[in-house]
Amino acid sequence: MENIKEITKNTLSELKNQDLETTPENYFIEFKKQADILDIKLDEFKLFDKIKNSLTTDEKSQLKVDSFNKLSSILTKRTTAEELKALIEVFNDILTPSINFDYIENIEDFICEIMKNPKKLTNKNTIFKLKEFASQRIDADRKVLKDKTNDIVKLTSLMSRYFDKTLNDSDSSTDEIVKIKDDLINLNISNSSHRELRVVQKKLIDTIYKIENSIKENNKILSNNIEKFKFLNRQIEELQKELILVKEEQQFDFLTSLLNRRAYQEEVKKVEKQFNIFGSDFAIVFIDIDHFKNINDVYGHACGDAILKNFATILKDLTRKEDIISRYGGEEFVALVNYQSETEIQRYIKRVKTALQNHVFIYKTQQLQIEFSAGVAFRNKYHSFAEAEASADKLLYKAKNKGRNKVIFDDEIEL
Repeated sequence: MENIKEITKNTLSELKNQDLETTPENYFIEFKKQADILDIKLDEFKLFDKIKNSLTTDEKSQLKVDSFNKLSSILTKRTTAEELKALIEVFNDILTPSINFDYIENIEDFICEIMKNPKKLTNKNTIFKLKEFASQRIDADRKVLKDKTNDIVKLTSLMSRYFDKTLNDSDSSTDEIVKIKDDLINLNISNSSHRELRVVQKKLIDTIYKIENSIKENNKILSNNIEKFKFLNRQIEELQKELILVKEEQQFDFLTSLLNRRAYQEEVKKVEKQFNIFGSDFAIVFIDIDHFKNINDVYGHACGDAILKNFATILKDLTRKEDIISRYGGEEFVALVNYQSETEIQRYIKRVKTALQNHVFIYKTQQLQIEFSAGVAFRNKYHSFAEAEASADKLLYKAKNKGRNKVIFDDEIEL
């Protein structure tokens, strides 16, 4: 039961994070993903996989089968009543609520009705009813989850107030403890959490009875140690601040404030996951400042650092927040740019080139004009990210060898 609650909570949270509507189909797909993440094997998903695996090669090739909606669109093309009955039995298992059982009788009546005439499964009214039941299940599960969350908040808030007062007020009286005990006894727990939280509530009440009998001794101990607690708390806060700074140092390049190579590799995993699950297209763009070694040799490394920092700022300003820009090493940078059309990547490159053409890099009394070379690979043209990344890197060096100040795409377009 707890696993189901966690999956339900994670499902609703993930749909919200992805800005997806909580439709029955989206809910089912995400619910199955969350179950797979937690390695929880639910009977309904076993049934789903079993039916999916029973599809013919031709049926599997029709569309990506990741929900019962798509599965049903294939199965309903079959004409035998026996196959439709098998599907109806699966719907019975799938629609059965996992947390809230208020609608189970209505669902069973509905399943019995269409079992009498399996062909009704394909008509619009039946499909609408299936969606309605699925929607009711989502709403009911969400309500139970909300009720349980609110109950836990009530319980923890009450106990938090008690412990705060006990730690900060050495003069807590027995009457105050009795009041907390009475508050716990009268705490309004919803029906959704009654069975689980009543047990916790009783244990807390029993604990407070014991605390009530030893409150004076506890207050004396707390009074003697309260300064130590405060000191330790301050140390913890300082350590937390230091940890945040260390984490930032691990993620960002000190000179350019862009993601460093380690953080870039972590972002690659996220972008690649989006590509594999949702087909989100992106391009890999390797960018290298032309003749950078000459800048260091002629004007010094301090000038080179200033150029890198300024160049990185321009790249960051021209790259959308949802895209990734990182310092790959030395004067080399890499961007992961999402797109709907490949021409968007061309426009992105042109914006960078135009910005650099119109920008004069100033170091002390020196005014420098900077150019760059780049290689661009579109991820969807390769079997793996590593293959696409290697292609972009090769295209970069091809641009260097062809005279620099060039951008070469993997479709042979040059800018």
